[in-house]
Amino acid sequence: MTAEPARGAVDRGRGRPPMSERRKDLIRLEIATAALALFKAQGVAATSVEQIAGELGMSARTLWRYCPSKEACIQPLLSHGLAVVVEKLRAWPRDLPLLDRLLHEGDLADQVPESTLDLVRLTRAEPSLRAVWVRSYLDAEDAFAEVIAERTGDPVDALETRVRAGMLNVALRVAFEHYAWADDPADLTEATRRALHTAITGLGD
Repeated sequence: MTAEPARGAVDRGRGRPPMSERRKDLIRLEIATAALALFKAQGVAATSVEQIAGELGMSARTLWRYCPSKEACIQPLLSHGLAVVVEKLRAWPRDLPLLDRLLHEGDLADQVPESTLDLVRLTRAEPSLRAVWVRSYLDAEDAFAEVIAERTGDPVDALETRVRAGMLNVALRVAFEHYAWADDPADLTEATRRALHTAITGLGD
């Protein structure tokens, strides 16, 4: 039987108070980081749950408490990267147009962790990870809708709110993929601006 985490990441004592959600999130992020490193080195198919768990000194059984599948181990990296963008948008002053934040503030895209971009690069060759990536963006669309509703006063489920959130969501996803997959990528911030400009102008003629 493999040892439990040497870092004390997992609460082993049954009599101890339950871990906080913050601590659980940190453990999930550690698992995601270890999984990404193995996926990059040898591919998803060649990586086992036992290997991922072993990188952290925990048992596979313990890892299953935090991740429903091998591929889902990397979800926290995607969630973290998207959460950075959402919080940046939410913090933008309401008396200033959100579009200014999206188009003219260069640090928005730059705040996305490199690990998130590494993971997006992997999704091109790993269909199972692609599914997790797309799922994370469906979740992100709900978060974007909440930000837009807070600023406009419209209901979060209003058609206009959902369309705006969907356009923003698609523009950011395609910009990330374009940057991550390009042989000679442009600046991520510039790719984001171009994608947003295209979304704003719509289908054109």
